[in-house]
Amino acid sequence: MKISALPMMLCVATVSFTVTATAQNSRPVETPGTPSVMVSGDYGDGMLIGVNPATQAVTGYYSANNVNGQFSCIFYLRGKLGRASVPVSTYFPETPAKQIKGKLSLEAPDKFIVRLSAEHGGCWNVMHFADDSIPAEFTLVAKHPWLSIAVVKSDRAYFYDTPTSVQHRRAYIVRGDGVGVRAMRPGWLQVDFPGDKKMTSGWIRQTEVYPVE
Repeated sequence: MKISALPMMLCVATVSFTVTATAQNSRPVETPGTPSVMVSGDYGDGMLIGVNPATQAVTGYYSANNVNGQFSCIFYLRGKLGRASVPVSTYFPETPAKQIKGKLSLEAPDKFIVRLSAEHGGCWNVMHFADDSIPAEFTLVAKHPWLSIAVVKSDRAYFYDTPTSVQHRRAYIVRGDGVGVRAMRPGWLQVDFPGDKKMTSGWIRQTEVYPVE
């Protein structure tokens, strides 16, 4: 990733009852037909998640290398919130037809596990997504109001201050970078790029990225 320069007995009985009731209701009850809640944001370890509250669509992008950088694991993820277990399709951004199916299991609105039917190329050496004995678990690191996740497909995608700006800024993102989409305008996306040192935000052309929900 690159950014350019740029009453005693009565009381006792009451307290005992309250504690018992709290313990019994400590877990959220899932109502049939009610979509689960999931938080958009950066989940660390290379995982970005966007949730559109209007459509309940979930999109994500995982991109990480192993310790010595010899192997990389990259895939785009999409599904739709329903119950706590969300069926998902995953694929390399450039080849959406070659999909590996799986499930995203919500443990909490800000915590989930991804299980796939098979590993994407290079992933076994980075994180196991097809091994139930070693769950690929992610916990929210930073919450963001992202409606979806997109992936840069251009060599350079420059940031603009507004969709009507004539001149782009010096800052840009490159092919393979994942961004969180905050808003959309015809032909434009307002995005956040969570870089290694700081977040860079602005508008980019929609033609510069792979799918947006």
